[in-house]
Formats: sequence, structure tokens, C-alpha cells
Amino acid sequence: MSGFDVHLADARRSRSLIFFVAVGAALLLTVGFLISRDQSDPRLSAQAQTDRAEQIETAADTAQPPLSSEATPDDQSRFDTPQAQVMSEHALFTNADVRPEVQSRDVTVRRGQTFASVLADAGANRIDAARAINALDPLFSARLLRAGQDLTLFFETPTASELHLAAATDAPVAETRLAGFSFRPDQERTLTVSRDGDGQFHAREATASLQREVVRVTGEVSSSLYLSAIELGATDRVVFELANILGFAVDFRTVQPGDPFDVVFERFVNSRGETVRTGNILYVVFDGRGEPLEYFRYEMEDGEVGYYTGEGESAQRLLMRMPINGARISSSFGMRFHPVLNRNRPHNGTDFAAPRGTPVMAAGAGIIERANRFGSFGNYVRIRHSNGYETAYAHLNGFASGIRSGSRVQQGQIIAYVGTTGRSTGPHLHYEVHLNGNPTNPMSLDLPTGRRLEADELSDFMSARDQLIEIRDSAPPALDATEAAPFLTADNAGDA
Repeated sequence: MSGFDVHLADARRSRSLIFFVAVGAALLLTVGFLISRDQSDPRLSAQAQTDRAEQIETAADTAQPPLSSEATPDDQSRFDTPQAQVMSEHALFTNADVRPEVQSRDVTVRRGQTFASVLADAGANRIDAARAINALDPLFSARLLRAGQDLTLFFETPTASELHLAAATDAPVAETRLAGFSFRPDQERTLTVSRDGDGQFHAREATASLQREVVRVTGEVSSSLYLSAIELGATDRVVFELANILGFAVDFRTVQPGDPFDVVFERFVNSRGETVRTGNILYVVFDGRGEPLEYFRYEMEDGEVGYYTGEGESAQRLLMRMPINGARISSSFGMRFHPVLNRNRPHNGTDFAAPRGTPVMAAGAGIIERANRFGSFGNYVRIRHSNGYETAYAHLNGFASGIRSGSRVQQGQIIAYVGTTGRSTGPHLHYEVHLNGNPTNPMSLDLPTGRRLEADELSDFMSARDQLIEIRDSAPPALDATEAAPFLTADNAGDA
């Protein structure tokens, strides 16, 4: 006998076979249960879609479109992660059946496009686009979308479970659908719209956290006041406001190299120290031809804001000498040889040559008497002011929104844009001032100030003035100290 028991071996093989059959059956039942649960449990699908919406919002926060060189939003590092990396690293689910593939597309709004057409051109269906735009409306009106705006659109593919269910029910299913979008309407806000588990869209807003600084630019005019201030750290907006403050008392034709200036203003920076925007000018000194001009920003109890001398006299006057910035005088008031009529005749205004589209401001507060086409003047605006003064603006390219006969305007408000309509040889503003019906040279007017602070207001103003002087003396230069000129104060402006 070999010692090998055939009956015993058969028994062992039978028991092993039974064991493996039982284990296999259990595994098959478990897999079947999981598959049926994925397809039949709506709560799992809803939760998956809700988590997917959170994925899109997270991706929108971390994958913004490239910013222009002028935009410097807060916390730029949040937007440095590539979108593909964000999508691949965001392991939202372990079950691929309920994990959609999300793709992003960067688009730029073209001229003539609407929000709906942008989404439709990218592949969104009309219903999804309408729902998404409607969700955004409380935070941003679709009518405000402008050409050049960058958007990041998110699209998702159906999940394996959704495709299986559609095939089982013969229901149509799109290859991709809108999952959301994100964009920055300005330098401080990010707006995101995302789809939730029920297929509805929701919008949210993220605002950058900015730090306020008070800085100073001080130096002397080189080629121009504009370029000199910019080189020392001012912005276009600051220089524009500076021109408005000084425009009542300064004839900018007389500004010469070597004229000293000093400006203290607010700016708001992000966590990387980049300027996002500038705020108010707090203090100004300019020493041109004559006595140095020094103005302090002061807000009254009723909220009215103005700029005043150290004695409480307003910088603002009844009319501005020049209702336009960045222009040169091409023709003065008085007799001249008319370039179109080829004969001498009175020129009852002052011409300012400027590029087409340059904003034109109301020289003073008043009521518009006329805003339409007016013979050889082309597009024309006439404003009635107090004390018998009227101003007129001619050869305009077009009118600003809301400018029509009977409407009231404030001093410095944009009313129109430079053009060359009517009898004109090139883009320029023809500006007239009439006093009691008689034409007057706007560059030689000695106009009264807007107001002078009363005795009961002076004590509060003096206190605010002294605080601004302390702020001025402690304000750092807008640029590095080694790059900026020495500080200029009102006390030594005449000696600089």
C-alpha cells in the first residue's frame, strides 16, 4: 500500500470547491448590491453633485484667468495654480462612477457679445445659461459685461452612472454641460457661479482684503506736472484729481520746469504690497507763478467734501478755467484768422486740442439749457450757472449718459467727449464763457471762491488741518526714499 487514500483526497477537494463557490457568490452579491445602490439611491447622486459644485467653486478660486499688467488684486498667490493641476489633484471621490470630469475654458468677451452669447458660443445650452445669469444678477447685472472682460468657464461630462441610467431609459444626454464660471469685474472682487446637486446655480462673491496707506509724492516739475508726479509714484487717478483741485487757480500753460509740488494721498495695497487702487488726496502744495497754493481736504458734518486753504477759503471757484485735462490751447480768445472761412473774425472762446474721446467736464454746477446739434458748432452743450454766467462746449464727439436739456450737473461732472463735429479742422474742444450775455475770456476770469468757512466751522477745520499736517510730516514717499526727491512743505515751498 502506498498510503494514499483516494476517498480522503476526494473529500478534501469537495470541501475546497464548496468554500470557493461560497466566497465567489458572496462577492458577486456584494458587487451587485453596490451597483444597484449607486443607480437607485438619489441621495448619493445629489451628494455627489453638491460636492462637485464645491469642487468648481474651489477651482474658480484657485484658477483665475491671467490678469492684465494694470490689475494687481490681493493675494495673487491664490491664482498661481494651473487649472489642470487643480482639477487633477482634487480627488473628490473614490468611486469613478459619480466623479465627473471638469474642464475649464478661458474666454474673452468680444465686442457686441452679451453674457448669454458668451456662454452659448462656449457650448452651454440656453436653459443652463439663463439660470446661471439669473443667479448672478443680485451681485452683477449681465448688462454691465463689457468687451475685453476675461472669464473662466467650467464644463463637466456626465458620470458613468448618469450615462448608464440614460441608456437604460433611452433619455438623451449631452456630452458636456455648464458647471459654472468665474470672473473678476474689478480688481477687488471675484464672482463665482456654480451648479448644485439639483442642477440649480448659485453665485457667491469673494472680496480682497486691502490695507490703507497714506503716502507722499514731492518734487519739482520736469517735462510736465503729470509725468513728474507719475515718476514719483502717483497714479493717473491721483494726477487727474490733482488737476481738478488746482484747476480753479492754476493756468496750466504757465507751469514750468522747476515748479515744486507736494501731494499726500491714500492708496490701498494687497498682501504683496501691490497698489490695487488709490483713494483721496489729503493735502496739496503747488508753487507756480505767484504765491504757493496749499490746500487741505476737509469733510463737513453734512458730508460735503472740499479743499480749503489754511485759513478756510475754498479752492473751488464758480467755474473751472479749463474743463478738460491733458489738452493744450490751440486758439485763444479774441480776433483771429479763421482756418475754414479764411477771414478775420472774433473768436469768442478758447480752443483746447485733445484726442478724440477725451472727457469734457462741466466747468461749474448748473442746469443744461441745450445738448444737441447746433449748426457750425456741431454737437453742442450750453449750461446756465449762477451769478449770470453761462458756459458752452462745441464740436463734441458725443454726450455723456443722462446729458440732456433741463438736467442738472455738478462741477467736474463729465458731460461730453472731444470730437470734430461741425465746422472743425481737427479734434478739439471749443469752450466759451458768457457773463450776462457777453462773451468773456475764460482764461482771464477772476472768479469768486465757492465758499469760505464760517466762524463756527473754523475751529473744527483748524483741528482737522493740524492733523493733516502731522500726517503729511510722517507720510512715507510713494516710492523708495532713494528714488524720490526731498520732501517739500508749504513752509519752504517758496524757497525750493
